[in-house]
Amino acid sequence: SLTLLIDFKTSGSALFPYVRSALEPLRSRGYLTYRNGTHTIHRPITVIGTGNTPFSLVDSNLTNPYHDIFYDAPLAAMWEGLPGEILTPAPKSESLVYGADIDASLPDSLASEDDLGQGMSGAAQSPDAYTLENSVYASVSFAQVIGHVLYGKLSDAQMNLVRGHIRGAHRRGLKVRYWELPFWPIGLRNYVWDVLVKEGVDLLNVDDLKGATKTDWGSKAGWWS
Repeated sequence: SLTLLIDFKTSGSALFPYVRSALEPLRSRGYLTYRNGTHTIHRPITVIGTGNTPFSLVDSNLTNPYHDIFYDAPLAAMWEGLPGEILTPAPKSESLVYGADIDASLPDSLASEDDLGQGMSGAAQSPDAYTLENSVYASVSFAQVIGHVLYGKLSDAQMNLVRGHIRGAHRRGLKVRYWELPFWPIGLRNYVWDVLVKEGVDLLNVDDLKGATKTDWGSKAGWWS
């Protein structure tokens, strides 16, 4: 199935009915993947809303009656450790959001807002609300949550974050996607791609499609090339 990832850039609640209406030609021809109440019925196109797409509208029988628009869930909220393991935020120097702790929780005061960006618009109170009934991807900005890759290697704290994200999302049956990945130097970029895929990340957002099709990411000569 081809994934049609629709990035809501304006008000999610205002835009949602227009998107639903625009999909009608595909829906009427039976092209859209949908949920029938118990199973996902796969069709040629799977529609996923990201950006300001409100989860509250995707998860509603009233606003998404055909259950053929799915959600891009908040990956950061799904971190799960091994027994006895706790979430250890990466040091401030590794984060692009300087001065802010990495926090997977969503304040209750923000839970009803619908213009807060990917995974936070019209968000649920609990990450357990995101299931195969309403979501396909679980995504987050690598730059904002994992942070800078210092000294050419992901730190133990960063690897802990990545593995916890993957563990929590996969337990829910969702596909892990990181966006805003490092793009330069190429050697560093390839290293990050290689590590994430080996750890079990399902999708990477990339700009260099030609580079991504190569299979020797881990053997790139010249770190600063």
